[in-house]
Amino acid sequence: MFGGKLNPSLLDLKHLNYFDLSFNNFFASPIPSFLGSVKNLTSLNLSNARFVGLIPHQLGNLSNLHYLNLEGYYLHVNNLEWLSGLPLLQHLDKSSVNLSKASDWLQLTYTLPSLLELRLSYNCQLPLIPPTPTVNFSSLLVDVHNMTSLRHLDLFGNNFNSSIPNWLYSFSRLEFLNLGYNNLQGTISSAIGNLTSAISIDLSSNELGGKLSRSLGNLYNLREISLSYNKWSQEIFEILESLSGCLSDGLEILDLSHSQLHGHLTDELGVFKNLVELFTGSNSISGPIPVSLGILSSLTYLDLLYNQFNETLPQNFGQLSKLETLLIESNMLEGVVSEVHFSNLTSLINLYASRNKLTLEVSYNWNPPFQLVSLSFQSWNLGPNFPAWLCSQRHLQRLDISNARIFGVVPPPF
Repeated sequence: MFGGKLNPSLLDLKHLNYFDLSFNNFFASPIPSFLGSVKNLTSLNLSNARFVGLIPHQLGNLSNLHYLNLEGYYLHVNNLEWLSGLPLLQHLDKSSVNLSKASDWLQLTYTLPSLLELRLSYNCQLPLIPPTPTVNFSSLLVDVHNMTSLRHLDLFGNNFNSSIPNWLYSFSRLEFLNLGYNNLQGTISSAIGNLTSAISIDLSSNELGGKLSRSLGNLYNLREISLSYNKWSQEIFEILESLSGCLSDGLEILDLSHSQLHGHLTDELGVFKNLVELFTGSNSISGPIPVSLGILSSLTYLDLLYNQFNETLPQNFGQLSKLETLLIESNMLEGVVSEVHFSNLTSLINLYASRNKLTLEVSYNWNPPFQLVSLSFQSWNLGPNFPAWLCSQRHLQRLDISNARIFGVVPPPF
């Protein structure tokens, strides 16, 4: 790990174009302004190097830069006017930098003509996002609508305490959008359907509410959407209907946890033809787990934690041959689980099912099709004899079978 101060002798490296000092320790040392004279730099990474103080405006002289990463908790700026000197910049990361004085952040960062990826996450103390470009942003309206290059926008964790501005929906080539943990309020506009290139959208941990627009179904490229920790005023099947246009085209991750959802998980879930991961934990959703979940043959990760699902598991869960992780802890499941429920779970490595009222009934010589790494069956009825099939699990790292009504002797093979 490097530390201390940078030496101006670096300027002797006339042909230096790639400079990476990330994750070193230059604490109490400012970013030296002479770095702005290393004219051939195309990539500069000073992230998490514990530099302190003002980011020097001389970095704006690096007109050949394609990549600039200044992520760090101890840095701040007075303005961002110097960014206008970086016309070739494609990747800009100023996450955790104090940008509270940069009233021009929106105008300048969004008008970089080559920008593909912008990360201003983790409490940059950004000034509020204006709902529409004001007179102070007179050139922004044109620039935003013409800015077709941006692919990745990360504004996670800035506590904007506002609604989602409509101009955000104009980035037709945007593929990754992260607005999580921003105390965003109000509803999601139907204009979100304009983000037709979107692959991943994260709106988690906000105060969004109302009903989701059906225009979400226009996002045919969508593979991941997180809507957790919000206040949607609709039943879960209505949310799935809003997404139905893109569900059949390959949505892989859906996160609806902690969203104050109500109603039953119905067989509307049958529209998930290619779902790879379903996160629906902690919604306090009641009713039985729908049988239609068992036909989602591409599932690899299924999270139904902390809900109020009742009855027993659908038997066709046993056909989810790609399922690697199943999380059904802390529900109200009850009844019998048999060998059929696990018949083809050959990929299963993590099974968390504690705090339900389920009974496992399998033959004494049952040989499971899986090799688990983690198993949690706390409060199941596994007895009266010690489950001999556990002896076949040679990769276990975590096992919880407490309060499982087991009596007698632990077999020596275990």
